[in-house]
Amino acid sequence: MSNAQVPFRAQLVRSTIDVSSSTSWLGDPGCGAVLIFCGNVRDKNRDQAVTKIEYQAYETMALAELNQVARSLIDRGAHRAIAIHRLGMLEVGETSVLLGISLPHRKDGFQLLEEGMEQIKKMVPIWKHEHYRDANPVWIDGS
Repeated sequence: MSNAQVPFRAQLVRSTIDVSSSTSWLGDPGCGAVLIFCGNVRDKNRDQAVTKIEYQAYETMALAELNQVARSLIDRGAHRAIAIHRLGMLEVGETSVLLGISLPHRKDGFQLLEEGMEQIKKMVPIWKHEHYRDANPVWIDGS
């Protein structure tokens, strides 16, 4: 199977995640649903005002696990799947993770995305170093 025919994709990136490009890649003439989840850096967590988050990873293993998550979405019914996680320092409002799928109908897709995000949080070795306005930075488990 050539790269053009591989129905899943995973990436670790250090620049802005291109949601439009990911949506286009997921498009498939046999699919009426393209579902995207974007996880963005929020301004509050653990009762603290967040100013930025630095994401670090064991990159070789993280990429392999992201590929496994995307592949598992295909195995469970998606026609195409994409998993992208950003590394480095992110400001509030920036997208840190994108998970997307395409399938013929939307009905089961939302649950599939939720399960995929849980897999990412559980399996992918990515850590976040949360920076706060009024407290010292803290390492947080999970992505």
